Amino acid sequence: MKKIIISLLVIIGVIGILNQSTVVNYIMKNYLYHNEIVIPESDTEYQKNQTFSYVKEVNDFEPHNKQDVLNIIYTTLNHGWDEFSFYCAEDYKNCSDEITNIFKDQSTLSNLNNFVHPYHSYNTLTVDITSLNQITVHVKYLYSKEQQTKINQRIDEIYNQLISSTMSERDKILAVHDYIINNTVYDEALSNAILSGEAENNNSNAHTAYGLLFENKAICGGYADTMALFLDRMGIPNMKVSTYDHVWNAVQLEDGKWYHLDLTWDDPVTSTHENILTHTFFLLTTEQLQTQNTGQHDFDKKIYSELLLS
Repeated sequence: MKKIIISLLVIIGVIGILNQSTVVNYIMKNYLYHNEIVIPESDTEYQKNQTFSYVKEVNDFEPHNKQDVLNIIYTTLNHGWDEFSFYCAEDYKNCSDEITNIFKDQSTLSNLNNFVHPYHSYNTLTVDITSLNQITVHVKYLYSKEQQTKINQRIDEIYNQLISSTMSERDKILAVHDYIINNTVYDEALSNAILSGEAENNNSNAHTAYGLLFENKAICGGYADTMALFLDRMGIPNMKVSTYDHVWNAVQLEDGKWYHLDLTWDDPVTSTHENILTHTFFLLTTEQLQTQNTGQHDFDKKIYSELLLS
């Protein structure tokens, strides 16, 4: 009997040595690391409470697939967290590789900015991955707290000047649309710098609402963010829509349908630099937008599937 017990102990010891990495990983992930998951304090003031088809809020931070990862990153941004750590599920064997690829794909990441409040859109988004698949997302946001305060004050001033409680949703949106365009010039210098890869040498803030409201210059990102801020101020459900070289707004009106709203294209650049206001891209259905055939509005139907119901 003694020999049998000794033999069993030897076998168990050998198995333990051969599977040391697996055992250690199991202990670390299931008894140590899971206790370290900390939910940061949320910036609830600017948290979106809308439902989207592409991404959603989650409270389970153990991803099993790519969609789970996207949902976790979206939740991180939507809550305004600067940093958040989570851990891959045991059955998600290629988790670290897939996350690495996600963070290499700026197109995929930039789409997430379209489903959060402008103040929760990122400027840089990076990730660290440990050997035990501990994932830590680091976020640097586009707008500073100082900029947010100044923008909010300016938004309130303009809103109180333009909007009354007797106006319809469409009239409110039209008033803001016209005000923005009449007080903004498209920043051709920044646009050209982006196209030539020299944007880092351009000090313009025209890609943000700050540049539009305080420098009176904007490119599509500045127009879209500013309109989104007003739409949020009015309590109108909205998101941004983007292609590889353009971004605009989409709004859901009281009829439950989604409509496109592109202030950039309604503020055309002319050879005479004349300030022109148009309404060609004001609250269009997806079908109406597609008939324009601009080449810059061919959005991904899988990401923005809500817009197919407009």
